[in-house]
Amino acid sequence: MLNILMPMAVKSAFFEGKDYPFPAPLIEVDGKSIVELALQNYKAIKGPKRFIFVVTKADCVKYHIDSVLELLTEGECDIVKLSGETKGAACSCLMAVKFINNDEPLIIANGDQIIDERLGDIVKQLDKNYDAGVLSFETVHPRWSYVRLDEKGLITEAAEKRPLSNNAIAGFYYFKKGRDFVRAAMSSIKKDSNVNGIYYIAPTLNELVLEGKRLGVYKIDKTKYHTLYSPQKIQEYEKTVARRVAQ
Repeated sequence: MLNILMPMAVKSAFFEGKDYPFPAPLIEVDGKSIVELALQNYKAIKGPKRFIFVVTKADCVKYHIDSVLELLTEGECDIVKLSGETKGAACSCLMAVKFINNDEPLIIANGDQIIDERLGDIVKQLDKNYDAGVLSFETVHPRWSYVRLDEKGLITEAAEKRPLSNNAIAGFYYFKKGRDFVRAAMSSIKKDSNVNGIYYIAPTLNELVLEGKRLGVYKIDKTKYHTLYSPQKIQEYEKTVARRVAQ
């Protein structure tokens, strides 16, 4: 069973005010909600899989986001409902510990992105070659998380909001065993590996490097990575879709 975990409990600062009455995952882009577009990538992965979502109780009560997610996954999901926000994605993911602390493979991914690649093939490559891995694309902007690679292409270090190289993480983490992530995340938090008080996923990779695990990347062209975290990014994606239709 492949577990696909999407932490979605953090309120976006980009979608506030009367123009955005719904939470970010439910904002419509090209006729579909952001989370619906994101899930399309993963539905194409063959074999048994389970979606796990971490959301807030408030969004479930006010916007019925739990019902939306169940419909989009045809009931093939587990939903963790939080009373409030956590101290970051690493903390949010650990709230789903009962579903992922096992030997089953685990994907942790953003719920607001579209990847124009065959994720099934990517998962096969990562699983074949590494204990854990990430999708990466080239950039040097400090808004992203980064990995440093050695001469063999293996990850030697990861950092959040700090360009270690031009290999940015495309919001996608793969762990051959879910329990490896759980252990690494707990260790990272115990070491207080945070950025401005927020605990991210990227630093957990460092704990696995220290354990001697084999970590690598699957590189994609940045034009195939669409993140919809802001109104500007949504507009850019809609223009991309319009160009495709016009061709």
